[in-house]
Amino acid sequence: MSDLSELDSFFAQLESELTPGAATEPGPHAPAAVVALEERRTADRLPPSEVAGDVRLSIRGGADARPIDISQTGILAETTSRLLPGTHVDLILQINGERRLLRATIIRSSVYSLGPTLFRTAFKFDQPTTFPERK
Repeated sequence: MSDLSELDSFFAQLESELTPGAATEPGPHAPAAVVALEERRTADRLPPSEVAGDVRLSIRGGADARPIDISQTGILAETTSRLLPGTHVDLILQINGERRLLRATIIRSSVYSLGPTLFRTAFKFDQPTTFPERK
């Protein structure tokens, strides 16, 4: 029981450091720590179907990826392998048959599904991109 109390105290202290004016002890029915995350995205995310009729993505070197959502500053995709965050890659983004080569940085890559094993990988474009007008 001591370990649980120490963990509660740790989270309460962390919450008080991260949230101005937060209580130092959690209430009887409150979670030990609640941290509000500030939205850091600078562009609206859209599902590929709202960008164009056909959106395809591959990573230069042969790896395919399935786009999940896309913005002017980056793309979230499902990949079959974990990619190393911080690595720079060349993406081939095909929108309605128009191919674009975009330089990007891998922001995160984590397991999303185990059957089959899929990863959700976030890419940040080095330069913002624009999309063709939707017809």
